[in-house]
Amino acid sequence: MRRALLALAALLPLAGCGRGPTPDTLDTDEKIVRSVLELLVSDNKPICVSRLTFGSPLSQFRVATRGQLQRYYVLDWFPPQPWRPPAMPSQKQLRDAVAAGRNAHIPEPPARTDELPRDKRSILDGLAFAISPPAVELHSVRLRESWMPPRVNPRWWPGRDDRLGCDANYVLSGVKRTDHAAFVAVRVHHWGTLYALVTHGKDWRVVGQWGPWLY
Repeated sequence: MRRALLALAALLPLAGCGRGPTPDTLDTDEKIVRSVLELLVSDNKPICVSRLTFGSPLSQFRVATRGQLQRYYVLDWFPPQPWRPPAMPSQKQLRDAVAAGRNAHIPEPPARTDELPRDKRSILDGLAFAISPPAVELHSVRLRESWMPPRVNPRWWPGRDDRLGCDANYVLSGVKRTDHAAFVAVRVHHWGTLYALVTHGKDWRVVGQWGPWLY
């Protein structure tokens, strides 16, 4: 395991956000979530995000290991990037399409071809599989204004998004982790993705992104 984590640490330059240290008052799960949020806004655009984490980050990964998702999507580990959806049809457009018997077009996530090296992908697969069972503890997190990165806005009333420059509501999963590796999924509109993190000193850094999938 130590050798695997050292190999993953070599990915850290891919995911650096160039920010200061996380406050020591944050607990482990808050540090993990904060690192994911920092990556999501590393393109200098704002996001609005639900205040409570929801669901397990590895439920889709478990389905994929049984081949049920991989029939439809290219699922692998890639260098981590911000997660930005295209314009989606409104609820009214979806209802109108159903009423008219038409297919409502929901854009598919873009396919990526820049996979991480095979050995790094195998390490992440092994870590994710090991802690994906429901019996492994899921850590829930409440997102608080006091430790949000710049440009991250915890939502708490409808209609606020447009005024803050957001065009979607992001939902983060709970955290599944070992002492040195962690996973957090992100859902926005009808898309999902998964981020892998490893310890970096007293903090955490994102080292891989899995997916994407449509849900």
